[in-house]
Amino acid sequence: MSFSSLRIPSPDTEADDDPHREDNTPPPLVERTSAALAQCMFEAARTPSLRRLFKTRPRLIVIKTADEASAAMLERYLSGQDRMTMVAAYTEQQKTGGRYEPQGRTELDLLERGRSVILISQDPEHLLVSEALAGADAIVTVPHPDLAVIRKTIRMVTGRTVRGLLPADVERLSIQHLTVAIRPGLSSRDCVLNLRHMANASQKPDEANTTVPLERLALTELVSDWAFETLALMHHATEGKVDASALRFACLEGPPGTGKTTIAAALARSAGWRFASTSAGSWFAASGGHLGDVIRAARKFFDDIALSQEPVVGLLDEIDAIPDRATMDTDDTSWWSPVVTFLLTEIDRLRKSGKPVMLIGATNHFGRLDRALIRPGRLEYKVSVLLPDVNERRRMFAAYIGDRIDASGIAALARLAVEATPAQIESWCRSATARAKAEERPLALTDLIALVAPPDGRSPETDRGIAIHEAGHAVVAHALNLPIAEVSIVAVGAMGGWVKPKLKDGLLKRSDVENLVTMVLAGRAADTVLGSGANSGAESDLEIANMALRSAMLDLGLFGTLTTGQNVDPRHWNNGSSLWAAIAIELDRLHDRAVKIVSQRRNEIFRLVEVLLVERVITGDRLAAILEAGSKVEMPGMAGDAGGAIEYHAPVTGRI
Repeated sequence: MSFSSLRIPSPDTEADDDPHREDNTPPPLVERTSAALAQCMFEAARTPSLRRLFKTRPRLIVIKTADEASAAMLERYLSGQDRMTMVAAYTEQQKTGGRYEPQGRTELDLLERGRSVILISQDPEHLLVSEALAGADAIVTVPHPDLAVIRKTIRMVTGRTVRGLLPADVERLSIQHLTVAIRPGLSSRDCVLNLRHMANASQKPDEANTTVPLERLALTELVSDWAFETLALMHHATEGKVDASALRFACLEGPPGTGKTTIAAALARSAGWRFASTSAGSWFAASGGHLGDVIRAARKFFDDIALSQEPVVGLLDEIDAIPDRATMDTDDTSWWSPVVTFLLTEIDRLRKSGKPVMLIGATNHFGRLDRALIRPGRLEYKVSVLLPDVNERRRMFAAYIGDRIDASGIAALARLAVEATPAQIESWCRSATARAKAEERPLALTDLIALVAPPDGRSPETDRGIAIHEAGHAVVAHALNLPIAEVSIVAVGAMGGWVKPKLKDGLLKRSDVENLVTMVLAGRAADTVLGSGANSGAESDLEIANMALRSAMLDLGLFGTLTTGQNVDPRHWNNGSSLWAAIAIELDRLHDRAVKIVSQRRNEIFRLVEVLLVERVITGDRLAAILEAGSKVEMPGMAGDAGGAIEYHAPVTGRI
């Protein structure tokens, strides 16, 4: 189960950081960094409606934090704000009478005495009593401090404007890192340098140190096609068969851990070219953040490539640290424009040099890049380095393990490694191999399964309940001709399992929305018809179903009136009836439809349950084979409780 009641992301910018605000005075200084940081984190999560709620009493607020340190820090801060409010943080399980008990019930008793209560935890769904979650006036998520919050904290502690702080300077830094680096009495520049040094010290080893050639990397099909086509051109350029201008500079984009830096380094290795890498963060680290020094640090990288006497692959890593000028305010534009202009000029210089140079950018956030940076002639070729699908995962395991595990074992690992990055797959393989070698025995499939899908401690009854829930989704999807990519009962975080549909591209019709909502509600229908009854595991399903119908009614004009949400009162949406009543009618109708399909296909659902309990993850092709086998064998139909940890995570795209 996850919270969707009230999730409020921190803003990207803070008005209080503006040195030109009307009073032009620094904010009041604070004695403790933790108090300033807690205040900034909390204020970033407060909307006008929350501010009004906090003025009423008695109120019950549940705050979910990113970690235990944040929970404890917010407790200290909020405890001193209002003597009529009880604030308590719970960060670990408490054992009573030999068993773990949820916490917070004592504080709830204060509500009937007119006192307000704030309960804080990094894991409230497991640590707090269910009454706190069900009865909360608001459930607020306070995320780990982002760049804007950290900048505001530095300004509050030092009284000075913050310049030159980049996302790379604060990545992977904990609350403890922040409170040590940002100290009363230091200048804002000293705080920035402290953060930068800590970030550099905590960085993982640079992937560019790899010596693995491209041919030995396990790549997704899209990346493999680009990499080997580029490698062939690089060989031709080295041999003088084509002009160096035939090489198209590229930008590798995708989530962290997918191996972008490794791919660039491996490309250089296979071509026999020198590899050179840099990043905007390293320019600032080497310069102290002064504009002229930053440009000089960047020029050193470009001069190294332009003046090289040998072919070079140059990597601009974390290039999204260079902001898009179209999204900057006037003050930031005046500082960053010389940096961006210099970068564009240097890329053009490399392009016009006629030398064998392959320049590659790498980013986790392609949409944040300046348009001029990725236009034709610069980093023009976008290569998406995405998470591998099941077939690509199978090839990656095979590449690292070889013939030490048979094909069926490799296939099982690929199914279990849902959402794994290439870096994670490599790490699993290396760790398992090292353990087997240390114990002087052959590598076994169980060595890898223990890493890829470790035991989650769930009971057999809970596993069966989760399998019934997910099988309900999958079988109803199959019945409605909705293609499925994967079905899983492997626990990942708060999720107990999930179904990933392949959603329709293009325009949506009412029937598409109805089929989607029916499929989403089918997990709850299976719990009710075939399991032990409805449970909290369907929370996210209900939210998705409501969101889909609400969007179809208010935005897409697929149900009833064509009046959009901005032009109608939801209380009087269609012929005097409310939007909420219309959604309730459709939810009931489509849930009844899901119940009917589940009842008709109970044999198929139980057949799929038995397979899921053994294989844990199955692909869409495997699902189709199971359901089309036409087995008439009756499976036992009693199920356990889903345990409140089931989520249906579908990559729902577009407005729905």
